Amino acid sequence: NVFSQGSNQLTFEEFITIVKENHPMSHISTLKGNEGEYLIKEAKGGFDPKLNGNLNQKYFDNKNYYSHLHAGLKIPTWFGITVQAGYNENSGVRLNPEDYTSNTGLWNAGLSIQLGNGLLIDERRAELRQAEIYANSTQLERDLMLNQFLLDASVSYYDWFKAHNYHSIYKEAVANANERFENVKGLSEFGDKPSIDTLKALIFLQERQLNLEKTRLELANKRALLEVFLWQDGFIPLELDTNVHPSNYEEFVASIPPLISPAALDSISTNHPEFLISQNKVAISKIDYRLKREQLKPNIELKYNALSTNENQTPFANYSMNNYNWGATISYPIFTRKERAKVKLTALKLEQQEAKLELKEAELAYKIQSSFNLWSSTVNQYNIYRQSILNYSNLLSSEVTLFQIGEGSMFLVNLRDQELIDAKLKLVSITVQNKLGEVWYNYARVKI
Repeated sequence: NVFSQGSNQLTFEEFITIVKENHPMSHISTLKGNEGEYLIKEAKGGFDPKLNGNLNQKYFDNKNYYSHLHAGLKIPTWFGITVQAGYNENSGVRLNPEDYTSNTGLWNAGLSIQLGNGLLIDERRAELRQAEIYANSTQLERDLMLNQFLLDASVSYYDWFKAHNYHSIYKEAVANANERFENVKGLSEFGDKPSIDTLKALIFLQERQLNLEKTRLELANKRALLEVFLWQDGFIPLELDTNVHPSNYEEFVASIPPLISPAALDSISTNHPEFLISQNKVAISKIDYRLKREQLKPNIELKYNALSTNENQTPFANYSMNNYNWGATISYPIFTRKERAKVKLTALKLEQQEAKLELKEAELAYKIQSSFNLWSSTVNQYNIYRQSILNYSNLLSSEVTLFQIGEGSMFLVNLRDQELIDAKLKLVSITVQNKLGEVWYNYARVKI
């Protein structure tokens, strides 16, 4: 499939829109962003109600020794309290007396609560909080992935723009050199110029032709690289029609943007996804540290269940406050060496993450400032080279005039012509750097 524009011009804005809407990487980045949703859903699964049940029976010597039937429901809550309810029906000739229930069974409903380790935070709550932070990080990673990809696409477009204009500059240079060669050749035939000037003009023409061929190859390569970013519906790669060209140079440079205020840079580093991801790692380590400290407390669990028979198939119809069972368990390791070691290890990890966060902020601040300095410099260089081109053009015209009246040389004409060409090439290069600076600011959250 061939991609073409009705106007034979593909602007940067049109190119980026096509890339965003059709490139497979855009779809991949969306999938990356969806990871967070499922991480949270997985963590919330720790609070899902759970049904449980079992049936145990023993038959021996034609007797039913025992039959234990149990069914229940447990509902964990965010506050560390577990709500539970169940039904038991036990019978048998050798049944343990404490397991006895009436023929209609026994209902129970109550609570269990952790009063020590697990009261303020437990693994379920820690996992959910960490999953929410991880989900935010996956969105930030998605932004990094997408923005880095868009930056790569932008660089590819401006490389194509640069190669196209280099090629145009040398096409013009070849035409000018050929015109000078024909003029010198004509003057030499009439004896107004020595034949050596004709040879020099031919050599200069051949140099321009060689450079033109090099730029033609570079343009073909940059065009091929640009096609990597052109897709249809995310599945069909496209080829760029040979008649399609980038934005017109004069219109392009007319849109050189004004510089942003340096004050606008202050918030970029602390809002940059890499910084926020590092910040999330610190938050996750803090939750882990809090959980490990919680485990230094004794394990104290208190349970209470109200009991009621199932008479007339109506649970708790004859409920009495005197019918219940309750219990308490406590455990605590004497030396707590394992628990204290875990606290120390997580404290060290937290300290490392905080140090990395400070380092990341400093690195980003430096890169942002240096990138802004480069962008600022290109604006000044652009204005200087625009004036230099006018000066080099006037100098070349003067040198050509001197040569025509016999007071100059072909060498100086070629020298001035090459200086003009170099200035034009440099102006294109500076323009591209400036535009990439603008792209960098628009995608200020990319990896820089």
